[in-house]
Amino acid sequence: MKRRSSLRHVQTGRYRDEPVPIRFSALDLYALLDADSDEAKTFTTYLGYWLCLAEHVQTIHGDEPTASILADLRQRKCFRSLKGRGTPRDPEQVRSLMLNGWTSELRLHLIDLDDAGRLWIGNHGAPIDAYYATSRMASAWLLIRDGAVPETHAGLLRAVSALVTSQKLFPKPWDLTCDALMPTPAYGGFPVPPESCSNLSARVDVHDRSAMLLRTTRDRGVKAKVEEAKRKQKRRRARAGERQRHDERMAATTGFDFAWRMRTRSNYGDPGMFRVGTLTGDRSRAYATAVRAWTTATMGLFEAVIAQRAGSLLEESAVYFLTRDRSGIADTLLLPRLKAIGLLST
Repeated sequence: MKRRSSLRHVQTGRYRDEPVPIRFSALDLYALLDADSDEAKTFTTYLGYWLCLAEHVQTIHGDEPTASILADLRQRKCFRSLKGRGTPRDPEQVRSLMLNGWTSELRLHLIDLDDAGRLWIGNHGAPIDAYYATSRMASAWLLIRDGAVPETHAGLLRAVSALVTSQKLFPKPWDLTCDALMPTPAYGGFPVPPESCSNLSARVDVHDRSAMLLRTTRDRGVKAKVEEAKRKQKRRRARAGERQRHDERMAATTGFDFAWRMRTRSNYGDPGMFRVGTLTGDRSRAYATAVRAWTTATMGLFEAVIAQRAGSLLEESAVYFLTRDRSGIADTLLLPRLKAIGLLST
C-alpha cells in the first residue's frame, strides 16, 4: 500500500513516522560528556551572575542605558554639586587612565558574537578586560575628585565601596551591597530582603541572585583574610572569632568586588570553566553579551560623573581616542555614550 504524501515528506523526503537521521559529524561528543561536569556547573553559576547584572541594567535603564543613568544622576544633589569644581590637578594622568579604560573595553568586542568558537577562548579574558576598563574609569574619577588614586586594587575597591555607601552617588543596580555575613547576612540597596536561591537554578528573582553574587564574593574575601591571618600567626587553625572580626572590618561588598573576583579567577584560576564548561555556542554568546553589557553601562556611569566635573577633559580625550581608533569599535561604543551625556554634539 502506497503511503500518503505529507508536507514533511515533500520538504525532507521522509514520512512523518520515519526517524530523523543523526548527523554524527555534527555531534559535539565532548559537550555531551562535559554536561554534568564541575566545570559546566561553575560556568553556569558565573553565567547566571553576569546575566543577572546585565538584566538588572537592562530592566532599569534599557538597551541604551547611558541617558537613563544620567537622568537618575541628575536627581541626586551629590551629583549636581559636582558641577563647576575646576580643572583636575593632574589632567595627563586622568587622560591616561581614561584611554586605558577605553582600550580595555574595545578588547572585549574584538571577537564577533557569531564567532562562537573564538568566543570560548575570548570569554576567558573578558572579565579581565571588564575589570580593567571599569576600574580605570573609577580611578580617573577618584583622581579628579581627590587629586590622588589608591595604589592597590584593594584600596581602589574600598574607595569605590565608599562612593556607593557614603556618598550615595550611584544609581541602581550599582548601589546594591552586601554589608555583613555574620551573624546573618545584611544587605544595602535592596527593595525587600533577598531570599536564598540556588546558583544553578535557571529562574531566580534578579534581586535574589544579586544578593547571592554579593554574599559569595564577600565570603571569599573574608576567607582569604582568615587564611592570611593564619599564615601571619603561624597557626593551623584560626583563632576563635577570626572570621567575624574580618567580616566586621571589611567595607561593603559591591558589584565592583565581583568584577575583581572574576578578574582574578580568569588570571589565576583553572580555565576549565571556559574550556570545558561552556558546552554550547549559545552559552558562550550569552556570557560575552552579559559581560559587555555590564561593562558598557558602567563605563557610561563613570563618564557621566566625570563629565559633570571635567567635561572638557573627557571630550578632548575622547576625540583623541576616537580619531586614532583603527578598529571602528569606538564609534559604536564610546561615541553614542558621549552624545547621550551631551558631549561631541557637533
